[in-house]
Amino acid sequence: MLERELAPLARAAALGDLAADVAHDIANPLFGVLGLVDLLIEDAAADSEDEDRLRLLRQTALEMKATLRILLEFARTPDEEPMEASLEDAVRQALELLRHGNGRALVIAERYPAGPAGVPCPPGVLTQAVLQLLLAARETGRIELEVGNRSLRVSPSPVESIGVLVATRIAVDHGGTVERAEGSLTLRWPS
Repeated sequence: MLERELAPLARAAALGDLAADVAHDIANPLFGVLGLVDLLIEDAAADSEDEDRLRLLRQTALEMKATLRILLEFARTPDEEPMEASLEDAVRQALELLRHGNGRALVIAERYPAGPAGVPCPPGVLTQAVLQLLLAARETGRIELEVGNRSLRVSPSPVESIGVLVATRIAVDHGGTVERAEGSLTLRWPS
């Protein structure tokens, strides 16, 4: 029984180590690429097709850098004291980030509780967990969010991805649980 309970923890630890290794192996060459692209943009003729392509390449490299940051966060062992963060604020901030960076049509339905929705997690970390779930769920073109006093239900259920693993680890590291039901995924913290 204890072995079955420890197996997911060992798997998560191994995934965290792998994520850290991958992130570090990619980070240095990526920073070199970004530096070179910036130099090439400076040399490119203003408003030219070459400049547009280089800016697209730069944006793609910056997105890769953001993914590396997520991988490093996934690998990080939580060392900070839990603090109460507003789940509603985290959802609103994650939605703003999603809408700002989303190039496709996306319908979002949101429901919030009448009272405060605080959970024991640093605000930035909680926003990151929510954003990762939203990024994984956006493929369907429609996301339904229901924020409870200490829970967040996302429908349709996000596909398994590094983002979902990151969100899961953040929730569990801060005293929460992850529940999958048909068609939805819920992050829940005890009252």
